[in-house]
Amino acid sequence: MEIKVYECSFSGILDIYLYKHTDSRKLMDTKLSSLVIALAVASMALTPLIMIQNAHAATSYCSDQTSKPHAWVTGCKDGWYDHDHCLSYSPGSGDYAKGYKVGWAKGSC
Repeated sequence: MEIKVYECSFSGILDIYLYKHTDSRKLMDTKLSSLVIALAVASMALTPLIMIQNAHAATSYCSDQTSKPHAWVTGCKDGWYDHDHCLSYSPGSGDYAKGYKVGWAKGSC
């Protein structure tokens, strides 16, 4: 009867362990990359929707001020628009300037 001796080296087991973890690390990197891409695409898709809602809010809020003069309402809309689009503050004068100031405060850059 012949007795066979098998060598079991620590480095062979370590190689198998590292190989398995390298595979799972690649899988995790792939999942993370996919998540980042999905978030980027979703944010790009939703940005116009958010901008449209903000523009609609400006029109509604300013137009609902029926007791204010037409110049005030126009200034309010313009101030809101300018602030939303990061334009410089240019209020003008009179009722337009008063409305512009209110609209500017509602907007955000």
